[in-house]
Amino acid sequence: MIDTILFDMDGTITDTQKVYSSAWRQVGLSEEELRTMVGRSSIVNHRYLEELGYDADALIAKKNAICEKVFSEGIDVKPGAREALEWLRKEQFACVLATSSPLARAEKNLAMTDLARYFDFVVSGNALERGKPFPDVFLMAAREAGKIPSQCLVVEDSFNGVRAGKAAGMKTVMIPDAVPPDAEMKKTADAILPSLKELPACIEALQQEEAAEERKKEEQDVKSGL
Repeated sequence: MIDTILFDMDGTITDTQKVYSSAWRQVGLSEEELRTMVGRSSIVNHRYLEELGYDADALIAKKNAICEKVFSEGIDVKPGAREALEWLRKEQFACVLATSSPLARAEKNLAMTDLARYFDFVVSGNALERGKPFPDVFLMAAREAGKIPSQCLVVEDSFNGVRAGKAAGMKTVMIPDAVPPDAEMKKTADAILPSLKELPACIEALQQEEAAEERKKEEQDVKSGL
């Protein structure tokens, strides 16, 4: 049964993806290039920028300067985040932040938004060779939590994040941020929600589905004499 929730950060619980996207546009990236980079690790994106012919170090430094100026004025939380996290704590779910952002940035964001108290720990996939859509960051988070994939549910906003959650063998809920879900996402995600406000009811529904499937399996085993 699902008892551990793995949250993405940017665009999922903090309204920060729009800041990154705006900064990337200001330094010259196209919409197609930006969509490709969302949710991936810094190592992968650095290589991608170099392959496109950019001076990756210079471009990233400019982007970071723009973002830090915006973040210094405060960080907004996505609608329903506090309420959903409070419910999860009350229901005794384990909560892990599994982000592609650097660990220091993630911890600073949680401190600035007063969300740190809701998370058991933070996992950063920033230095992973394989970022999203590969499952590595979510599998690493599950290992550190002492869980198997079937016990985990991933909450994501990006296409690459949803792909990574499903590749990890985990139930995955999409809460779209800037880009609406397409046919692939509607087929891939276990649920697509308008906001985090609907997450508690969604988790309860998924748990009920799991319980029904387990009862059906037990009945089939009895009939088969197992």
